[in-house]
Order: sequence, then C-alpha cells, then structure tokens
Amino acid sequence: MTAIDFKNTALLTGQGRLPYLLLACIVVCFFSCRGKNTSSETVTDGVVVVATSSWTAAFARAAGAEDVVVLAPFDMTHPSEYELRPSDIPKLIDASVIVFAGYEVMTARLKRGLSLPAEKLLQIDTDYSYASMERSIMEIAAKLGTESRARVNLSEIRRVMDAGKQTFEEKGMTGFPVVVHQFQSSLIRELGLVPKMIFGPASPEVSKIVAVSKTDAILIVDNFHNPVGQPFKDVLSRAHYCCLLNFPGQKGTVSLIDVIQYNISQLLEVGSLRTR
Repeated sequence: MTAIDFKNTALLTGQGRLPYLLLACIVVCFFSCRGKNTSSETVTDGVVVVATSSWTAAFARAAGAEDVVVLAPFDMTHPSEYELRPSDIPKLIDASVIVFAGYEVMTARLKRGLSLPAEKLLQIDTDYSYASMERSIMEIAAKLGTESRARVNLSEIRRVMDAGKQTFEEKGMTGFPVVVHQFQSSLIRELGLVPKMIFGPASPEVSKIVAVSKTDAILIVDNFHNPVGQPFKDVLSRAHYCCLLNFPGQKGTVSLIDVIQYNISQLLEVGSLRTR
C-alpha cells in the first residue's frame, strides 16, 4: 500500500478521523487567534471600573471604560454626600480601578478605612475646563490602556465646546459680565464669558451681596447641586439667573458632553432674554 493509499484508508476509520479532526481544530484556532484585534484597546476586557459618582463615571466612560459601576445613585442631587453602604464593599474589593475626586464624603474610607491597594485608587480633577478634562480622562485611559479611544472622545468634547463658544460670539454674548458659582467658573471661562465675581460654595455673606450689587453683571450663574446665589437676584434686578449642572444624571444627562450641551443651552436661553 502506498503512503497516499494509507492516508485515505485511515481517514475512513474512526481511529484515523480523530487525529485529522484535532489537526483541523488546531489550524482553525491558529488562524482565528491571528485574526483577533491585539491592540491596547482590548485590555478593558474584564476590567471593572468603580466610580464614586455619575461625574467620575462620565470621566471614566470618556476615557474608554466599558464596565463602570457607579456608587452614588445617578439621580442624587448631591452625589458627593453619598456614604458607603455595606453592599458597596464587595464592589470596591473586586474593582480593577476606583475613580474618585477627593471631595466625596467617602474619601477617607476609600484611602484608609478599607485597606484597598493604592494602585487601585485613581484620584482625578473634575471640572469643565478642557485642560482638566483632558488631563483626567487621559490619566484614566493610561490605567485602562484605552488612550486612542480617549483621544477620539476628547476631540468630540473639544468640538462641542468650540461650537458653543462660537454660538455665543454670534449671539453677541462673548464677554458678558457674570456672577458665577465657584463650581461653574471653569466652564464660564472656557466659553468666553467673564466672571466679575465668584461666589460659593457656602451661602454668601452680606458683604459679598453688597459687593455683587456694585458689579455690572447681567447673568447670575448658580450651581444646580448646591444653589446659593438666589440672594443676588434681589440686588441685581436686571440680571438673569440660571442653574448649571456638574454631575450628569439630572435633566436627561448621562455623559460629559450631555452636561456641556445642557449648560450651553441654559446660558443661551438667559442670554437671549438679555439681548432681546
């Protein structure tokens, strides 16, 4: 029997079929593995990010995170005041990365009370200046290996902010004098408006109210999550008042871009009243 005849005979028997099928499976697996995406963007598989609030979660998602667990309820008005519950402990222990801002009530327990590995903890800056967003988003992305995805998302954030700034210019709002809550001042500057005075986060004292009354501010920009600027409405009778968001979750917002677009729309609304 020739070698070729032996091969054909073996394939017809159960004994010969098994090694042939094994060989076929190995070949298929080899080419299948070669066809997989091996870029750094796959490293998020199985990586669980725990975020303290909807805001830090929005930063994580902008950085490219896919599996994000949020501790504070999404619709909570004051997410930074959320306190850890027993049910949160396993989430923190199982997390690959824990993203927090440092002003949360739970910060001390995260840093010291739970014996969490330091390499799990990532503290970021949270505000709406583009420089801060870029820095924080890229810090998270470096942990996740999702830098390319983060850069794409940052480009879209930059586009939205530039479009808003251009709209303000077209509406004649650039340079509008504004009295603004401390936690909204970064976005106000980014969009080209001019803070005449910054207040908050505590309720203003009488001296602050008197000082504001002497400004030429035509907009009062307060913070939705701890509004304290209402007293200025009495001493700036011609100024228009609005509240802007920081934490996503209110007014149908989920992402950083959602919040930026909502805030721009609120400023345009009160600005249009002023320019009529």
